[in-house]
Amino acid sequence: MTYITRLHKNKLLMSDEIARSRAGRYFEHFELSAIADYHDRPDILAIWSRMLATALGPETLYQSPEFFDYLSNTAQGPGTTHELLIVRRKSDHSVVGCVPIRTISCDLNFRFGHITLFRRKLRACQILGSVPLLDLTQEGVVKSLLQQLLKRYTKCDVLYMQAFPKEASAMLQKIEGVSAYVLNGWRVCHTQPLPNSVDAYLQKFSSKKRYNLSRQVRLLTQAAGPLQVLCIEYPEQVTKMLDAVVAIDSAKNMDRDGEQARLEGLARYGLLLSYVIRCGEENIAVVYGSRSASVWHIHKISTNPDYLHLSAGTSAIHLAVQDVLTKFSFTHIDFGYGTPNAEFRSTHVLKPRGLVLLHRARSLTAMLLTLHRVCDGVNEALTRQLKQVKKRFTLAPKFLR
Repeated sequence: MTYITRLHKNKLLMSDEIARSRAGRYFEHFELSAIADYHDRPDILAIWSRMLATALGPETLYQSPEFFDYLSNTAQGPGTTHELLIVRRKSDHSVVGCVPIRTISCDLNFRFGHITLFRRKLRACQILGSVPLLDLTQEGVVKSLLQQLLKRYTKCDVLYMQAFPKEASAMLQKIEGVSAYVLNGWRVCHTQPLPNSVDAYLQKFSSKKRYNLSRQVRLLTQAAGPLQVLCIEYPEQVTKMLDAVVAIDSAKNMDRDGEQARLEGLARYGLLLSYVIRCGEENIAVVYGSRSASVWHIHKISTNPDYLHLSAGTSAIHLAVQDVLTKFSFTHIDFGYGTPNAEFRSTHVLKPRGLVLLHRARSLTAMLLTLHRVCDGVNEALTRQLKQVKKRFTLAPKFLR
């Protein structure tokens, strides 16, 4: 081995040693403590609210004191627990993070095509809000938090972040002893920036689209009766919403009691914001949503099948957005993963996010997720091949089909 080669090797070893020592120092700089029992103390709430005001994550709704109160006062599923963790800087005990978490189970499906080969249930520590609520000016605070969470929740296989932004993925790299897996890959989420008035909202559409949207609403009222746009945000309004849900889909009546308690709980803490669209005596659609201080989250749109031919779903969103603009001051709507209706694609902003599972780098879980990645790769290759075959068949002359 030449002198230059030995010198290069020694430099690499020194750089690895420095990296490990830095990771250790970060770990020593910060400490976690659970404070669920006094999370509503005024000084804690003040720090928590200040951090929320500058948070950049897509789901601050689930990091809010209101949502934590909802969890604390609502029956959760079996095996589900929640805690509020405070991150302190050891040097002066300053609070540099408020991290609400809950423990849940996560299903991992292994498929070949449309066939499920087997399933594995993982125990997960879910970081509510996906992006930890931290003072990111503190060097090493993210790495320290994630390492300490895995050390603290030894019975959990993974740390679970359901909508982690792809553009922030750099903060999850080069964390000693921790690996990241994006379950099912990065996917597109749909958001819609909101202007400050209905007129400004309508101007985002072409004149033809504005005419078509107005015409669709007019046809609905002609077919079913006078229009009613009912905003659902208080506990006493939940019954009316569920009546509409059951009228649209009678199967929903099976879980009505549990759903009523859940929605009333959200409403009690100011988190529910849904809409029922009625025409005459007919329930046309239900827009189920929730809200944070600045974002309206739309989770589902249920539409009366008798009015699908009149674009009832498109009209429901159009009417609900206009009502929201007159009553609230949201910066945008978050539709989550999926594909928007063609009428609204021009107003949507696409944001790549993923369900990120952080896990111990050397563990059985790491091996299991590697196997899952291989299965996903095989399925993607199979899907591409099938699409190519279908395309060739479509383009082939009729006498060869």
